[in-house]
Amino acid sequence: MGSLFGGMLSRGGQEVLLYDVNKAHVEKIQKEGLTINDLASGEKLVVHPHASTQQKDVTGSEIFIIFVKSTITEAVAKQFAPLAGSGTIVLTLQNGLGNERILKKYFGEDRVAAGVTSQGATFVGPGEINHAGSGPTHLCMSNKDNSRLGPFVEILNRSDFEAHIETNIRDLVWSKLIINVGINAVTAITGLENGKLLNYPEIMDVMKNLVDEAVAVAEKKGITFTYSNPLQTVYDVAEKTGLNRSSMLQDFDRGSRTEIDFINNAIVREAADIGLQAPVNRTVTNIIKTMEKLNHA
Repeated sequence: MGSLFGGMLSRGGQEVLLYDVNKAHVEKIQKEGLTINDLASGEKLVVHPHASTQQKDVTGSEIFIIFVKSTITEAVAKQFAPLAGSGTIVLTLQNGLGNERILKKYFGEDRVAAGVTSQGATFVGPGEINHAGSGPTHLCMSNKDNSRLGPFVEILNRSDFEAHIETNIRDLVWSKLIINVGINAVTAITGLENGKLLNYPEIMDVMKNLVDEAVAVAEKKGITFTYSNPLQTVYDVAEKTGLNRSSMLQDFDRGSRTEIDFINNAIVREAADIGLQAPVNRTVTNIIKTMEKLNHA
């Protein structure tokens, strides 16, 4: 996702630096550029953003866009806080619940923005990604002073991203969370691409139970969704991003830790805080955590 946004912003004429610990990925971009395969159109785009494995190279950037896994958000925030300028905006477009809170701890509310995006991307190999799904991106400053975000939203729109400023990001974060709750862990367990989940009525029933529990928690917390039918929306997103391998499935592809604690297990925690239970989300969380242990055995 970082390569997708950075690559398209670079194509739009912005000065972009992609920071990554993946040396092979960075070196390939430095030498040959970044290849973005648009699976919808069949177009292959090669762009040439700057790329580095050196943290110091991001010093003083106007905007940090955080796309690391939620499991390392705290470590990354701690490392990069000294490199941010007084006017730097630190934007999280990560999946799950809790990243904004972590960033505010290290950067302060006045410099943090949270957002949700319906874009989808898959890492193919060094210097290459697939653009596997498109959709709007919504942003909001944590302190609600969105005037600073205006120029960046304009840049995103000029770079072929549909972007909007919002005043209530909590509802949007929860609306995106519900989709991740219904799709990500199920793809990781089954090994299926998003769209193939809909080929199995039994899996669709599991998705329904996960979503129903999350919706019950959200409604008790006073969340208003951006859609009228959460379950149908989850099914629709799975279909629209049919070729996408979810971020959690990609974690298993790489043998990495997943974001289960920020997605399905977040529902379990939020439910417990308000006196509810989420047994299906708890079960799925336990399965994913066991699979992680087996992957690292």
